[in-house]
Amino acid sequence: MKRYKFCPLCKSNLIKKKKNGNYYPSCKKCGWVYYSNPLPSVAAFVYNDNGEILLIKRGIAPGKGKWALPSGFIEQNELPEEAVLRELREETNIKGSIHKLIGVYTEPTKLYGNVLLIAYDINCFQCKPKFGSDTLRAKFFSAGKLPAITFASHRAIIKHGIEKKGSKASFIEVLKSKITEATITCTQLFYKGSMGIDSKIMEAAKLVPGEKVQVLNYNNGERLETYTIEEKSGSGKIILYGPASKKGKVGDKLCILSYIFISTTEAKKFKPVIVILNKRNRIKRRPI
Repeated sequence: MKRYKFCPLCKSNLIKKKKNGNYYPSCKKCGWVYYSNPLPSVAAFVYNDNGEILLIKRGIAPGKGKWALPSGFIEQNELPEEAVLRELREETNIKGSIHKLIGVYTEPTKLYGNVLLIAYDINCFQCKPKFGSDTLRAKFFSAGKLPAITFASHRAIIKHGIEKKGSKASFIEVLKSKITEATITCTQLFYKGSMGIDSKIMEAAKLVPGEKVQVLNYNNGERLETYTIEEKSGSGKIILYGPASKKGKVGDKLCILSYIFISTTEAKKFKPVIVILNKRNRIKRRPI
């Protein structure tokens, strides 16, 4: 994402100007404003005749090592329809054609800010995947036995894609992890919004850096959604950064939740990880 220090029109220094509740780099001399817009990207939903969905294990951040749909950014002078077929070919070595548009979604990321995702239902010609650029694996999974999907937008695409296919498979989002009785140790406003958690606690709760979480404040009833970042292992740190810091104060008790998108069949057998902390944010009890 390009960062401007000087106005590209008149080369003057930029100042921060408030507009619609947000601050944007602006030129005091000529009035040029830099709007930080979401990055346009595409995702491919490939559903074969066996009722299986094509997924890739990502080889790069965000979500490195996690399962997701084939996806990527739209390049300059490229149509979204061209981009999705190129990404599919590059990441899975599968050639396909566009069947229809599934929908448009947004996904907040730590690396790129908000991403605008255009999702397409793709018919494949050669449906034998091989991992390609930026991927560690490429594989078809039964719609009823999908692995954990790292991005919320991809989970929504799969759900809507299956619904539009008229499949009998049903998918729901269920509780994956819960950290309860966590005590806020610090708040810091001027920081990119996120939730700092002792990495030892994150490991016990099976959370990964950058994972989306829902945070509930026992003291004031506030609720928020943000992403996780690791704090030093064993430090006991639970920190609200950025705008989230306005939702609680040091000493408040939190409940931190994460979710997973799975089939209703798998949901019947799935058990969430629940970690209970003591007053010093030390693990009091492991999975229930």
